Amino acid sequence: MNPDRLRSLELFAWVGEDELGSGVIGLKQGLVPAGYIPLVATAREKVDRDYIRMAMSIQAETYGKKIYLCRFTFAEVIKQTRPGEPL
Repeated sequence: MNPDRLRSLELFAWVGEDELGSGVIGLKQGLVPAGYIPLVATAREKVDRDYIRMAMSIQAETYGKKIYLCRFTFAEVIKQTRPGEPL
């Protein structure tokens, strides 16, 4: 892949403050058959579905913390590997 293609990359993610009161903002997770996964995608429609919004609303009400669907844009490549090589 040409790294220039990353410049148009957008990520959509549900984020919010830690439920336990640490004040740390992080990615929210959703329960799927394989377990909990971060709610992040490159296409908004994948994380902006009725059942996900409902789950985030329930979580927000349960813990009294707002949760936000945010759009992130590419800033920089920090590290990269050669093809097939781990960091």
